[in-house]
Amino acid sequence: MSIDKFMRGAVTGWMASHGEHSDIVMSTRIRLARNLRGFRFPIAFTAEEAGKVDGLAAAALLNSDEKGYAYMKMSELPMLDRQVLVEKHLVSPHLTDPKRYGAVLLSEDETLSIMVNEEDHIRIQCIYPGFQLENAYEHADSVDDYLENELPYAYDEEFGYLTSCPSNTGTGMRASVMMHLPALTITKQIDRIIPAITRLGMVVRGSYGEGSEAPGIFIKYQIRRLWVNRRRRSWPI
Repeated sequence: MSIDKFMRGAVTGWMASHGEHSDIVMSTRIRLARNLRGFRFPIAFTAEEAGKVDGLAAAALLNSDEKGYAYMKMSELPMLDRQVLVEKHLVSPHLTDPKRYGAVLLSEDETLSIMVNEEDHIRIQCIYPGFQLENAYEHADSVDDYLENELPYAYDEEFGYLTSCPSNTGTGMRASVMMHLPALTITKQIDRIIPAITRLGMVVRGSYGEGSEAPGIFIKYQIRRLWVNRRRRSWPI
């Protein structure tokens, strides 16, 4: 699949105005962080290790029965193309640094992206329009199950899935929704709400994740919950 397909489309799947509460919730995202045994985390690995991780992840998906993935190395993409992927929320700004040996595998409908060699070796990201936590989770989980059968995940019986940042260790999962809240922002009531919801275990971040701003009236609420046992079949939020 050509990279041109992703560059030509101005609107990606999660931008569609459907799904529960789509008048307020712009998108739902599930992200699973995974690492491979026998390799150092990306913050400390070598170019050789990065290349091996990249090769293993790409081969597992490109050689699978599930076709339709496009594979792109960040170092081979022009800066403008990398920026397009960031603005469509298909990759993180962190991944686009060409010195990080990063790559991404994208599904044809752009609902699923697997980032390789970002903060963790593998980050499975599923984005749906509107409020669809259960559907997005089931999609991401099915890909995770497949990869776990193909790749040697770093897993500990006590701590769960091992991740580069200790706050992600456990299930390695984060669930988030991006919300359009113009009235709360204009009246500055959002400044009172953010501290309150933080006490409920939620984190408010900018549109492009940790360290980014929330431009204009778009506020991204990232709901963070970590469980050691991810083999649940009911949504726990």
